Amino acid sequence: MGSANVAVNSWLSDRERFADLFNGTLFDGKQLIHPEDLEDLDRETDILITGKSGKTRGLQRYRDIAKRWKGGSDLMVLACESQAKIHYAMPVRNMLYDSLTYTDQIRQLWGKSADRSGMTGEEYLSSFRKSDRIYPVITLVFYYDLKPWDGPTDLYGMFGLHENGVADNIIRKYVPNYHINLLDAGAVRNLKHFQTDLQQIFGVLKYRGNKTGLQNYMQENRDYFTRVNVDAYQALCAFLHSEKMLKEIKDSGKDVKIDMCQALEELYQDGVKEGREEGIAEGIAAVISNMLKSGMSITDIKKYTDADDRVIEQVQKDLK
Repeated sequence: MGSANVAVNSWLSDRERFADLFNGTLFDGKQLIHPEDLEDLDRETDILITGKSGKTRGLQRYRDIAKRWKGGSDLMVLACESQAKIHYAMPVRNMLYDSLTYTDQIRQLWGKSADRSGMTGEEYLSSFRKSDRIYPVITLVFYYDLKPWDGPTDLYGMFGLHENGVADNIIRKYVPNYHINLLDAGAVRNLKHFQTDLQQIFGVLKYRGNKTGLQNYMQENRDYFTRVNVDAYQALCAFLHSEKMLKEIKDSGKDVKIDMCQALEELYQDGVKEGREEGIAEGIAAVISNMLKSGMSITDIKKYTDADDRVIEQVQKDLK
C-alpha cells in the first residue's frame, strides 16, 4: 500500500469521520451511526478452504478499514475500501471480501461451539447451527482520484447485458446481482450531509483541478484550513497528489496544526519555479540542437552556452 493510501485510511479510520462517512453517503446525513457504537475489527481475513478432493488451501485478504457497529440491539460490520484508481472489477472484488467476512463469522461461531451435543447431522455438515446468526456486512468504496469513476457499479455491469436479450433475461432472473456502494469523493453533491471535516475536504476535491476556485474555497473556509491537523493534512496531500508536501510533514507531531492555505501557495510557487527552470532548459537544448545541425564544434558550443558534456550528449542522442 502506497503512502497516499496509508494517509487516507488513517484519516478515515477516526471513529467520528468513519461514522460521518457512512451517515453522509448511505443515509443522506441522518445520524444513524454514532462514533461511540463503533469498534475496530481485525482487517485481515485468513481462512482455509477444503475442496471435495480433500485438498486445503489458504485464502487471505486485507480490508482497508473494518469496524463493528452496534446499532441498538443489532450488530453490523462496516468496511471501507479506499481506491486511488478506478478498479474495473470492483463488484467481484468487493463480493469476495464480503463473502470472506461472512465465512470468517461462520468459522468463529463454530469455533465457539464447545458443546456440540444434540447437534443434527445437517448442523455438523454446515458447521453452523440452525439457530446461529451472522452479522450483515456493508462495504463502502471510497474513490478519490481526479478522473470520474467510469467502472461498473454492480455485477450485471460487468456482464455487458443487453436490454432485450433472451439470455440476458435469464441471467437477470437467476443470477443474483451485487451492487457496490460507491462514493466518488470529488463529485459529492450535498456537502451538508457531512458533519465532520469531511465536508471541507470534499469541498476541496471539487476544486482541485481549478487553482482559483480552490484558493477561493479555502479562503471561504479559512477558519478550518489555517489550522488543519496532521491526519487531515496528509489526506489532503494524497488527494492533491502532492508527495512533496506529504514528505515534509511526515516527522511532525500529531498535535501540530498546519496552515493549508500557505502550504498550497508554496506548492504553486514551487510549480511555477520548476516550470520556468524546465522552460530555460528546453530553450538551451534547442539552441544546442541548432548549433549541432549547423556543424559547430563541441568546443565552440560549450564556449557560447556554458552547457556541460552531459547536456550536449543528450541533445546529440535526441537528434539521432
